[in-house]
Amino acid sequence: MKSAAAVFALLLAACAAESDPGDEGREGPDAGADLLPFMSECTLGADDACETGICFDFNTKGPHCTHACEVDADCEDPSPGCNGMGVCKAPGGGDGTGDGG
Repeated sequence: MKSAAAVFALLLAACAAESDPGDEGREGPDAGADLLPFMSECTLGADDACETGICFDFNTKGPHCTHACEVDADCEDPSPGCNGMGVCKAPGGGDGTGDGG
């Protein structure tokens, strides 16, 4: 089951990586400025609002923009590493496994 979740998360990330035709012609420091950065709080179900393409609902921390991972090294700061659901953990409190711990 763990590997199925990881595959699902990777597929979500791959789909999100495709370019958005609405972004064509946007350049400079304001390009993508309306997207939320990695580990920002987000609105559940609004994956397209995140730069990473995934707004994941962490049980104890609420929804945050994250991305798919397989190992801790796949996750940059401020994430403490990869959780059992195949996405980078949200920082602060809990163990980030998605099981409420």
